[in-house]
Amino acid sequence: MKPLIIAALGLAAIATAPPVQAQGAAAFDGTWGGTGRLTQNRGTGTACGPETMDRRFTIQGGRIAFPYDPRTGIDFNGPIGADGRFEIVNGPNRFSGQATGSTMTATFSGRVCERQFQFRRRAGAG
Repeated sequence: MKPLIIAALGLAAIATAPPVQAQGAAAFDGTWGGTGRLTQNRGTGTACGPETMDRRFTIQGGRIAFPYDPRTGIDFNGPIGADGRFEIVNGPNRFSGQATGSTMTATFSGRVCERQFQFRRRAGAG
């Protein structure tokens, strides 16, 4: 009888525990900022903008909200995994990378431009 009670209690604990994925991904919550360097320009002239650009975005509840270029309507909204990896697609544009602790490396790829970003979580975040 005792093994049955212990098994039932164990199942009850598993059923009421929050998902591990959500807990892990929320570890990256906060405001992130950094600089992206243009690594590829397949367009003409200044289609990709400046050589470097500073950007900020937030992660809340394990979801990235990144307004990459509000002027042209390019933004990214999607999940970040508990392991810090993400890949978010918006039409022909892709934002992907890896967060580790309070640092992140990421790549923006569009039709004509590609940028490599280095981000840090801002003090007091997360």
